[in-house]
Amino acid sequence: MVCQLIEDALKSEFEELCRMIDGLGIFKTGITIEDRKIIDAKNRELKKIKLIIDSIRIRNNALYCVADVCNTEKMFYVAKNEVEPPTIFKENIICKIDSYTISMVDLSAGNLRRLLRERPEFGPKNLSKTTRLGLGVRMLFTLDHLLNALKELNIPADFQLSAGREFSLKDVVNAPPGVYPEWLGHSGLDAETLYNSIALECFKTGFDNYGTEIDHLIIVRQPGKVLTRILSRNEQTGEYVLEGLEASMDYNRRIIDEAVETGFVRGITVDASDLIRYEFTDPSKWPIGDVRVEFWMEFGEAAEEVLRSIQPHHRYVLDCIEISFTEEEIMRFALKYRLCLLKSRELYEYFKCKTNGDFSYELSLDETPELTDPKELFYCLSECRRMGMAVDLVAPNVGFSKREDYKGSLDELKRRVEVLSAVAGYFNAILDFHSGSDKSVEVYRTIAKACKGRLKLKMSAIYQLKFFEVLADFPEGSEERRVFEEIWDYTLEYARRRALEGDKVADQQLREIATYMDKTGFTKNPKDDFFRYYSFIVVNAKDLNGRRIFMDRLYRLSRKKDVYEKYAVKVFNTTKTVADALDLIRAGPE
Repeated sequence: MVCQLIEDALKSEFEELCRMIDGLGIFKTGITIEDRKIIDAKNRELKKIKLIIDSIRIRNNALYCVADVCNTEKMFYVAKNEVEPPTIFKENIICKIDSYTISMVDLSAGNLRRLLRERPEFGPKNLSKTTRLGLGVRMLFTLDHLLNALKELNIPADFQLSAGREFSLKDVVNAPPGVYPEWLGHSGLDAETLYNSIALECFKTGFDNYGTEIDHLIIVRQPGKVLTRILSRNEQTGEYVLEGLEASMDYNRRIIDEAVETGFVRGITVDASDLIRYEFTDPSKWPIGDVRVEFWMEFGEAAEEVLRSIQPHHRYVLDCIEISFTEEEIMRFALKYRLCLLKSRELYEYFKCKTNGDFSYELSLDETPELTDPKELFYCLSECRRMGMAVDLVAPNVGFSKREDYKGSLDELKRRVEVLSAVAGYFNAILDFHSGSDKSVEVYRTIAKACKGRLKLKMSAIYQLKFFEVLADFPEGSEERRVFEEIWDYTLEYARRRALEGDKVADQQLREIATYMDKTGFTKNPKDDFFRYYSFIVVNAKDLNGRRIFMDRLYRLSRKKDVYEKYAVKVFNTTKTVADALDLIRAGPE
């Protein structure tokens, strides 16, 4: 433990900081808003050191924060001499001034990982069944605005992206065009960039009430059909093949490897709904005699255990419903979901092995062609428990569609969600609502009331679209408006390619926009349906030489003062509207 030599001017500023800390007495009383104002005033007087005020944390007679020291961002530590520093700071003591020890290291993902081993409270959490938002960070500059909103509203959130679509392997996002499907990793982010950025930015802004998740580890029979399934609500073809299944599993395991390597991932959502075998619940295709034979053949020695796990004819009494099963129903459900749950467990166990335990697990059933039946949800959660999977969250299909408001009866939605929430609660889980963007306030209030406030809701695309709205609102001829129009044109061409490949959604939306484009006064609008659906593609779009067409410009524009401020308002208002309607805003900030 050797103090490093530092110049006198820097040491003098350290001495001033120590005197200020001593005068405020923050190690005894904690740090208040008024204290932060006093520290900020002192900050402006200093030349060599600039503390990032929001990052200041007081724990066990020690101050932790991020500081700009001689134009380099540092993790900064000040404590009484008798306090034992975390190892990383113990090894990097700069000086001792009176009764204080000062230490600092470069702000980096590696150094933060080392600190979190001893101070895990400063990093991402397993939020388990905590009521919260799940927020997609498709463009990293959105994170700053989201953190400001969450801190002001004093609400928790998971940060995440879908591993099946939004972020991907390093090899995928950096590959030349044409090697992989264009939509795979369309944010241009790999796991290391994504989760390192989230953890560092949260530490830097002093936000600790967050989790991190690999969202939508999608297991499919034919990997190339993933996007079509998502946009078409998984139209059933009647065929059942396993082509590409192991390739899909291998992709997901590699995603887990790269994400876990960061040290900052605390949860996963697994979506194996493509493996659901619908034919087994159709008596015209599978008579009961055939079902019995198939059930005992597929489950073998585990068959009796499955039947004991859910007892035929037993009346399960939940908050708002009673559920009972015939033996035939159990067998049909068991065959329907067997492969889906087996493959989900493989990824669950793989992630568990890689992380040594503490993580949240979500079972996703929302991207299916039919609403989730309460009995089938009960069966799935019961079987997960039997198979050793601790489910914290489950995402049923409640009738939500991506980028669309809910169009059904709110009374029916309330009743549906009440029952599904009661089923989840019986197994000590909460509901997660996917495709949560673009719903009305009334819809959010309905599901929150139906869940008695215990839920999670995921939003992702909305924040990217709000940024495009900001660019579109600038005057004709401005750089911002020109970039938006280029994005609009690129998206139109992409939708045309999708239509030619058989995408019915793209074809319909192109027909709709064609009726307007030739009319006098037509202007390109970020709310055009095809644009809302397909503009996700532009962030990682590449030219023939492999250079990203828009990413650098989008990130640069996001830093312009007027763009930054306008986007900040949109992100805050969007987040607050949803959080307020879900009744998440229950206590004021510090």
